[in-house]
Amino acid sequence: METGKLTKTDIITSLQESMSELEKLVKTCDDSALDQSLGEGKWSIKQLAGHLYDTEEVWSERIEQAISDDHTPFQSYDPEIYVKERAYEWYNAEEIKALIKRMKERRNNTLRLLEKDIWEQSGLHPEEGVMTVQILAETIALHEQHHLDQIKTIMSMSESST
Repeated sequence: METGKLTKTDIITSLQESMSELEKLVKTCDDSALDQSLGEGKWSIKQLAGHLYDTEEVWSERIEQAISDDHTPFQSYDPEIYVKERAYEWYNAEEIKALIKRMKERRNNTLRLLEKDIWEQSGLHPEEGVMTVQILAETIALHEQHHLDQIKTIMSMSESST
């Protein structure tokens, strides 16, 4: 994922809007719709929503760590393991919607942190090396947009097949 292209304003706007967009996308979905995926072996909408929750949890914590202790090393994170261990495929529609609500609350805390002049503080990512708060926040924004696009594609596939 190529970073360094979004302005701070673009990042904040994306982070503000993405959770509402996710909430709006799944609002009308039932369990059957949330079980749809792009194909065999691909994550379902439930799993994508769970993955976005995991990402918010891990990456917002990294932002907090970078702010509190410049150049702190971040723990490694394997999204596949999180999704598997947390078994999002067994969540029902209401549990997914509750997960998104908790994600939005956490996001609001992250946005409050980003109001401060901390964009150049950094941490040490295990694979990517030094990452500033700006790059961390931009990574979240780009990553979410990627998965929101996947969810929209899944939803349009199931709409066209009915």
